[in-house]
Amino acid sequence: MRRLIARSILIALIATGASAQESGGNFQINLGEDGKTIGEMRPVFLEMSSQALPAISLKEVARRYQRLFEESEEPEVRIDALHRLTNLHSIGGEGLDLSPEQEEVIYREALKSYEMIVKAGRYQGRLDELLYQTAKAYAFIGNDEQSVQRLKQLVGLYPTSNLAPEARFRIAESAFSEEHFSEAEQAYAQVIGSDARADLQGKAIYMKGWSQYKQDKLGQASHTFLTVLDDYYAQSDGFTALDGGAEALVNDTFRILALMASRTGGAAAIDRMIAAEGGKPYDYLLYDRLGDYYLANERYTDSVQVNQYFIDNNPAHPRAPAMRAQIVSVWEAGGFAAEARAARTDFVAAYDQPATYGGLSEPEQAQWRSLADQVGSSLYAEAQATGSPSPEVTSTFASAGVIYDRLADVSSGIEAPQKIGEQRRLAGDAWLQAGREQRAIEAFEKAGYEQPGYDGAADSAWAAVALYQASARQSVAEAGSVEPLDVMVAALDRFATAYPGDSRLPAAEADLANQLLTAGDNPRAQRFAEAAVAHPKASYKTLLAGWLVIGQTEFDASHYDKSEQAYRQALASVKADSNVKPEREAEIRSQLALSIYRQGEAAAQQDEVDAAVGHFQRVAGVGGEQGLTIGAALEASVVLLKAERWQPAIDQLQDFRSRYPEQAQANNVDEKLVYAYKASGQYDLAANEILERSADSADPWPARIMAAGLLEQAGSNGRANMIYGDYLDQASDPASAEEHARQQSLRQKLIEADGVNIPSPRLESLVDTELASEWHSDKTLTWAAAAALVLAADESSRYADIRLTLPLSQTLAAKKAALQKALDRYQQAESLGGSEVKSQALFGRAELYRVLARDVMSSERPSNLTELELAQYDVLLEEQAYPFEEKAIDLHAANHQQIASGVYNDWVQKSMDALAALYPARYSRESHWMPWSGDSAHSANSIMTEEVMHASNSGS
Repeated sequence: MRRLIARSILIALIATGASAQESGGNFQINLGEDGKTIGEMRPVFLEMSSQALPAISLKEVARRYQRLFEESEEPEVRIDALHRLTNLHSIGGEGLDLSPEQEEVIYREALKSYEMIVKAGRYQGRLDELLYQTAKAYAFIGNDEQSVQRLKQLVGLYPTSNLAPEARFRIAESAFSEEHFSEAEQAYAQVIGSDARADLQGKAIYMKGWSQYKQDKLGQASHTFLTVLDDYYAQSDGFTALDGGAEALVNDTFRILALMASRTGGAAAIDRMIAAEGGKPYDYLLYDRLGDYYLANERYTDSVQVNQYFIDNNPAHPRAPAMRAQIVSVWEAGGFAAEARAARTDFVAAYDQPATYGGLSEPEQAQWRSLADQVGSSLYAEAQATGSPSPEVTSTFASAGVIYDRLADVSSGIEAPQKIGEQRRLAGDAWLQAGREQRAIEAFEKAGYEQPGYDGAADSAWAAVALYQASARQSVAEAGSVEPLDVMVAALDRFATAYPGDSRLPAAEADLANQLLTAGDNPRAQRFAEAAVAHPKASYKTLLAGWLVIGQTEFDASHYDKSEQAYRQALASVKADSNVKPEREAEIRSQLALSIYRQGEAAAQQDEVDAAVGHFQRVAGVGGEQGLTIGAALEASVVLLKAERWQPAIDQLQDFRSRYPEQAQANNVDEKLVYAYKASGQYDLAANEILERSADSADPWPARIMAAGLLEQAGSNGRANMIYGDYLDQASDPASAEEHARQQSLRQKLIEADGVNIPSPRLESLVDTELASEWHSDKTLTWAAAAALVLAADESSRYADIRLTLPLSQTLAAKKAALQKALDRYQQAESLGGSEVKSQALFGRAELYRVLARDVMSSERPSNLTELELAQYDVLLEEQAYPFEEKAIDLHAANHQQIASGVYNDWVQKSMDALAALYPARYSRESHWMPWSGDSAHSANSIMTEEVMHASNSGS
């Protein structure tokens, strides 16, 4: 009766909205819209079709269904009510939602109904659906174990149910989350082997791979993951049409394969994976993702090696350029500047030929041009930073020139003339630095004459002219021929045609006129001189050059007196021209002064001292440029120095320095004064000059050392030694054999000043420096060996002064420490010196052991020993001393044995004398038998153990 009443109520509730619905199909099982795991699912079992809602509010309908659920005692009615209540919530939205606590109470109550029906085995609907909903309800309340049990029951009872594949997948998911990976693998395999929908099978294959990976079945896992990639590759037109979720799964699959490869051999592991599968069209992506994995873990070298491995094995692969570019990016990401630079260079070199460059895609060609620009700039900067020329620097500049030339070639028709012109100019600069003038000229001329619109064209063309000019000047100077000037004439004519208004043109024409005049080609010299003075942008200096041709011819002919007269005529014509500025007159005066200066030089060459000095003094009265006036005054002092008129020369130099202090420094007046002082025997004044000059020097020590040598010559040894000491105190480790020898000689000098047999830090420094140095000479070794012997003797003296008193463990330890220091010094001396030093060192070492044996035997005895204990103590002391005495004998014997090698000296003889004294003690010793009687023997032995044996062990 109750069931009928409940059903009637349920029918009435349903009928409330029946007028707006069609008969049949009002409810359907809602499957496949759940979360990925049981924990994410909500037990929404039935869903109402989206039909028009009745006039009664959803909230009221929901309230009535909830009341029916709470009051009904029939399981099937309660379940039906719950289904409808849930569907109403899905339609009504948040306004009908229950609180989490209310939902949990409802579903716990619902589970009672589910379980009653399941146990009864009677249900008007499908029992497999009921089992499925029961599993979902258990999952919702957090009882995963019961949820999985219901799913397993569903699969076992209804293996062909359309719910079975998803149930198997949920079972597999649960096993995986519980880390039962073998069980999960089997469960996923069942899903794969079923008629599950495609997306569920794809997920199962993917998770099967993870299950195998978790069991370290890496071979099987790689096969499974590659199967996943095969499917997506086929479905997405080669991974080009993946949606968000599929793209994430594919990326994760690549990542796990990369992780597996990193654990099993890197790129070689990928080789094995691919070989086992018979090749893959996306194989390059496996190497690429392995490189990405290494990069993400900051294993930059491994990442590069993977990319390089692929390139080496697939040089013609379409992805090889991208792999090379990836190498550049990896090194850059890791901050490896040198490696990144090398990678860029490799990339550029790999595709620098027309055929290889043409095989690149347009983006890759653009990247090549970008990297080539970087490589060229890097090579140029690297070579420029080196400074001093060398074959390596020249080669680097040449490499930059090749790259810039090639870059300009491939940029033609793509880049703007401005950029190509700049590349040509850079190529010219690089070739010029490489000493390849002809290649530089070709590049400059292409930039200057073949790139219209390039704003540096005139400068580039001018650079070519300048190179022609330098080459012509050098050739004329070396060969005395006009033929090299023909090239210069053609180059300058070409520049004048292209850039007639360039301000640099007239100066070049005037210069060429002078070169042609120098070469004896008067007609062309006249043409270029006329062009120079006619140019609207000609400078005053250029105008003057044309008028000064005649004076120059006389000057070049060494007719300096006639040259002087010609320049005086030029000066007169300048004064007559009101447009000529005073600066031009000063230039002419300078030319005039130069002619007079040359007359002074000529007189000096003829040893006409008074005439030469007179000409040089006459220069100052002409009013030429100050530099020439200063030079003439300086030359006057030089003439006096050469004539060995020391005091007049000194006076002249001092006067020069007082009038031209800046020029005095630039012209080495101080050095000339030093020379004069030294030549006149005034060494102390020479030293003072040097020391004063060195005060502001960045590296004053070479000068100060020189000054110290002069002070020695002057007898001021104390001042000299102070300088030597200061130098050694600040000197860094020698960088050459010469510097090492110099420092050691200075140390020896100071040691000799202090007394060679007096221990000092200088002695230690001399020894330590020689031992650490890679350079040696006979002198430095001799000095260092002698110093080591002095230090050894000093250590030996301190060693001998240590008495062995009680407690013996402490004094013996101190004694042994001092022994080791003395031994170290003797061994240093032996390593540095010759046979004489070796003999002395052997003798010294032997005596150290002999003294130790003697001191052990004469050490202080404990005062509380009985006579028997004291006797036993002495025997034990003798046993301790015996090895030291043996060591002394062995070392003396080794010294004695040097006689067989032809070495005999006082130290060998001393060792022989010592052996004569020690020999009986070793081989003629009497045996002493000590009675052994319990307590007394034990007492003596105990005392000896504490005082001697412990001391020996602690000091060893």
